Amino acid sequence: MHFLRKDPALKLLCAVLLLVLAGALLLSDRYWVAANRPVVDDLAEVKVPPELGEMISAIDAYGVHIQRVPSKAEQYVAIKRASYGLEAPVPSHANMSAPRFGYSVRETTFLGMPFWYNVEYGHVLFFRSDWGVVAAPLNEVGHAALDKANGRDLRASSGVPWWSHVWGWLFVAGVGLALWLWHRRTVRWRAENGYI
Repeated sequence: MHFLRKDPALKLLCAVLLLVLAGALLLSDRYWVAANRPVVDDLAEVKVPPELGEMISAIDAYGVHIQRVPSKAEQYVAIKRASYGLEAPVPSHANMSAPRFGYSVRETTFLGMPFWYNVEYGHVLFFRSDWGVVAAPLNEVGHAALDKANGRDLRASSGVPWWSHVWGWLFVAGVGLALWLWHRRTVRWRAENGYI
């Protein structure tokens, strides 16, 4: 550990890496082990044209239901509440969002961090509730009606946030940089003490 005391850059980098890892493990809703999970990215608020009908019911009836996974911290709080005899809050439809435009992907994760994604359904209409997300892909007629009601081509004007599905590689790069700094410090220490 004396290496860390003498190298502030390595010390700072190790502290940041530990904080990122702890945050990913405890605060993320992603799994700790390698997993492949469905995710819907929120792209835009939309006006739903009346010709598409009552969208919440249609999305709920024909859409893909993705149950909300609580973070590890939320799971811990729920376990503690149960140990004191307190019931878990009941999911409510009062917190349901209006239909929104999104993008459906499957995200590959490890240690609570995302590393890759593949397109699953592509552009979808979806809504969120306490229970989770319900997303429904649209056909070309539905996309045309949605584009007309919103005055723009939603698929062309809404960028998919791909970086939110690959930022785990920054952690890997940080570990690589920490190893390089450690190696550099070790070589310098060996040279200073006559081991080389």
